[in-house]
Amino acid sequence: MKKNKIYFLGRKQGYSFHKIIPSKIENKRPYETKGLNQVQKLKRTHFINDANILFFRNKPEKTTDSQVKKLTKRISKIKNKLIINNIKSFYNYDSKDRTFKLWEENNLLCPKHISFSNDNINNNVENVIEKVIQFYDKYQKIIIRTNNETGSKGLYIITNKKDIPLIIKKLIIRVNKKNNQFKDTKIMCVQYIELKSQDNYNELYRVHILFDEILSYYVATSQKKEFHQADMTMKDLSKFLEVNKNFQKILPKIKEKLISSVKILGNNIGGVEFFLINNEPCFIELNPMWGGPAGRGGFGNIEFKNYINSNKTKLYNQIPNIYDWLDYKNYYKKMYEIINQHYEDNFK
Repeated sequence: MKKNKIYFLGRKQGYSFHKIIPSKIENKRPYETKGLNQVQKLKRTHFINDANILFFRNKPEKTTDSQVKKLTKRISKIKNKLIINNIKSFYNYDSKDRTFKLWEENNLLCPKHISFSNDNINNNVENVIEKVIQFYDKYQKIIIRTNNETGSKGLYIITNKKDIPLIIKKLIIRVNKKNNQFKDTKIMCVQYIELKSQDNYNELYRVHILFDEILSYYVATSQKKEFHQADMTMKDLSKFLEVNKNFQKILPKIKEKLISSVKILGNNIGGVEFFLINNEPCFIELNPMWGGPAGRGGFGNIEFKNYINSNKTKLYNQIPNIYDWLDYKNYYKKMYEIINQHYEDNFK
């Protein structure tokens, strides 16, 4: 049986000396290689000219402008190959101000925002501070951050406008330093979305999209205002089960918006994060290749994980989405089968 071939590109594949010396898949998830190896009609190649499918796996927050330029050049003459997450779309999801702008232009809901380039902040700091204060006065609670870092790096939640000048000056130093390798780095102000959930719980939704399909999804929940799914404890279990079960009913109604949120940015795979406001998605972020603790070991703290893992028979019918996601090997087998079939259907 003749197999199609997939070639990985990123900071550690298909780039620099990695064009000659094969290396591990960058940003690889647990059991992903095993899942890929189970696909009967697809295998990895270390030669780009032999490949039918190219898959960009570079970690966004580590990818420099120079690497983007060289990776773009690497595929500039490529024809008739399926390209997963083309590097040409890199800044659309890496720079969150660009992401929000593209979503807004396509009538998708996301937080209100403003941003300031390096020239803005260095040439007229006081004007920037004044505009940020005006933004704060409008929304009363805001986030000031760099536009292209993950997690809490370069991110401040502002509840008192007296803090704004100092935070802006701190971020100016950070932006100037990052601009050496990441020239699209900006200061960005984002409306803080206050969720009014029942029982004082907050929910964060994540859906993984592949082409026109929903590959997986889950909802994390906590009474904390700022939280990660790893923060969930046994006291959150009932709510976790409830919101994941309820989301199954809502998902078909918003499916097209979720798929569009990824396509609009020029991607064909990604994990999109959002809040639900009146059962409508308010988009927060796109991760081109998902990571985080849920993708490496499951949900919540140790006790929470153990309960979920040991009660699969009892809970599967309530939350199949959780258990299908946690079955990593078969999950990634399915992902690569869909990628391979898409190539067969559209490029052969």
